[in-house]
Amino acid sequence: MRKRIIELIEADASVDPRIVFLTGDLGFSFVEPLEQALGERFVNMGVAEANMVSVAASLAASGFRPFAYSIAPFMSARCFEQIRNDICYQRRAVRLIGVGAGFSYGALGPSHHALEDASIMAALPDLIVANPGNAAELDRCYAALLDDPRPVYFRIARESGAAYGAPIFSPQTAAFEARRGADVTLAASGGSVTHCLAAAEILAAEGIEASVVSVPILQPFPAQAFAACLTGAPVVAVFEGYRGNPLSIGVMETLLARGRGEAFVDLTAPQSFPSLVGDTETLRRRAGLDPASIAERARALVAGRGAPLSVGLG
Repeated sequence: MRKRIIELIEADASVDPRIVFLTGDLGFSFVEPLEQALGERFVNMGVAEANMVSVAASLAASGFRPFAYSIAPFMSARCFEQIRNDICYQRRAVRLIGVGAGFSYGALGPSHHALEDASIMAALPDLIVANPGNAAELDRCYAALLDDPRPVYFRIARESGAAYGAPIFSPQTAAFEARRGADVTLAASGGSVTHCLAAAEILAAEGIEASVVSVPILQPFPAQAFAACLTGAPVVAVFEGYRGNPLSIGVMETLLARGRGEAFVDLTAPQSFPSLVGDTETLRRRAGLDPASIAERARALVAGRGAPLSVGLG
């Protein structure tokens, strides 16, 4: 999806001279066409992400439409004060792009894993958190937020994601069924949608039909749209990040507000740094976030589907 968001920005910049792209010395191997198209509007800010964010805020205040690009933990944790004070407090329409959601940069280790970024970014006032699961969702997110005056954080996985369509949505309606099923609902966002679709295939072979509900915009959480996707079946929320993330909280608050007692389990990454260096899929398996693990938890929940709403922290 990294390549796709660059293509979207390039197409937008061809008709809007206000667009400026800032990179923290990253993306080289696929940002070159954008650099060529933008000329002096493409700026390599070097390994100085906090400064890059402050410059982006100043550009937005001067009437430009800046995009700032870096690896997710460097964009979020390293720049948190500047995002909080220079962008959110001043309500500047900066588009922040954090690449490598979850365990996407697996073997590069915890310094490059993005497991807390969605939580800390969603805590900021007026900051929209978009977490598309594939290129179709990214296209819809980009279009929905094109003219929004609020700042946006795009949380992008390195992988392309499964091939599924996405309807037109707004921040308020950004929840939809990527797959229908009546026995259990798998609620996910970002790359976890792909894993839930694969888990649904495993369950289908056993006669369990799973609905997969995707939530590509996490903050503000589209509670009404998400609730409309629920059927009363047990719910498994799956997010490649730590507990307390905006998907987990949004799903739990929606279920509690419904008051129908759906059985519920929350699958997240263990809140610890991995002791193993491994590739992305190895880390997902160890965290219990791979398709087989998701199917196992859903299967167990269906077996006890008469249970009241409960929270299981995966």
